[in-house]
Amino acid sequence: MDKYTRSWYENTFKLNFLQKKGAEFQNFFSDLMEKKYPNGDFRRVRPWGRTGDRKNDGYLKSEKTLFQVYAPNEMKETETLTKIDEDFHGALPHWKDYFDKWIFVHNDLQGLSPGITAKLLDLDKAHKDVTIKPWGFEDLRRRLFELSEEDIAVLLGQAPSQKDFLQVGFADLQVVLKTIARQTAPAKLDLRRVPREKIEINKLSEDTENLINAGRLKSPLVGKFLKQYPDPEYGDQIVQTFKTQYDELRKAQLDPDSIFRELQIFAGGEIMREPKHQAAVLAVLAYLFDQCDIFESVGDRQR
Repeated sequence: MDKYTRSWYENTFKLNFLQKKGAEFQNFFSDLMEKKYPNGDFRRVRPWGRTGDRKNDGYLKSEKTLFQVYAPNEMKETETLTKIDEDFHGALPHWKDYFDKWIFVHNDLQGLSPGITAKLLDLDKAHKDVTIKPWGFEDLRRRLFELSEEDIAVLLGQAPSQKDFLQVGFADLQVVLKTIARQTAPAKLDLRRVPREKIEINKLSEDTENLINAGRLKSPLVGKFLKQYPDPEYGDQIVQTFKTQYDELRKAQLDPDSIFRELQIFAGGEIMREPKHQAAVLAVLAYLFDQCDIFESVGDRQR
């Protein structure tokens, strides 16, 4: 896959990891594991009647590994410690003959607290016949990118390639711009050129920078489209609407890469469309990033 496709998948995986909670995260984990370990090697386990899942959220037969998945809205140490104790000891009566590895899969991008880490180490030390350890963002990410591009596309959707960016035309841009224009807009804003330092100021990752640069392949077409549009206020409406959405995402305290990904969804609509449409979305984002007050600029820092 080319670097633009890879960056799109990197950002999309990160967003899925951060946003999916509870059963949705567990299903995402199971979908990934079934692709990574096919032919029934990985077996997802769902709650069944009064017996529940017997503290088993998935089983990898070839490695005799039992998984427990925990993805709360907020990782709290006391609750997590209780969860680990209940799930590990609760699994032993039902599954101890079938596993010698117990994996605690979690959704905390920043990593586990010292107390939770110590708890897992203590359990591992106390149970000599079982290896106990956590899996987090990097463990799942690494397994994702060991898959074929076809399987990754099944999990995350089809990503745009450099060819898709080069094929973007006015018709593709019009669909995206009309999606934005339908949203509610605030008071008028001024368009202004943003310096190169904007990527660094906003602490955007290399993957997000790659996507912005990919969008720049056709971002001049966005400016030309807006300049030629019959309604002279149409461009201002696009900018105003986008600025409002950016401000809302910032208030929610999302990290910069997550904000960028949310803006992709906002610009492209809730339904994931074909790669060429995604390329058009990124062309619009690159134009707005370079021309408008979206993300912080040098002037914002100096005020």
